[in-house]
Amino acid sequence: MTTKPQKIKTLSNLEAGECRWPIGDPRHADFHFCGAKQAEGRPYCIEHWTLSFVPSKPRQAAQAAARPLLIVKQAA
Repeated sequence: MTTKPQKIKTLSNLEAGECRWPIGDPRHADFHFCGAKQAEGRPYCIEHWTLSFVPSKPRQAAQAAARPLLIVKQAA
């Protein structure tokens, strides 16, 4: 687990090598960044790096999900 910094990291005190994951609403005064140690070569810590991805669906599954279902009703 990534160690969180003791001090709240804002745009003015975020340093090189610190996680840039935004926390909160930028319009609010308590907006800040994670600030934990970045994963090597990444803008985020390992926890936020894994959260930043949505697994892709295989192309056939995505196409099948986009097709409308055909419902056939039998005559009574």
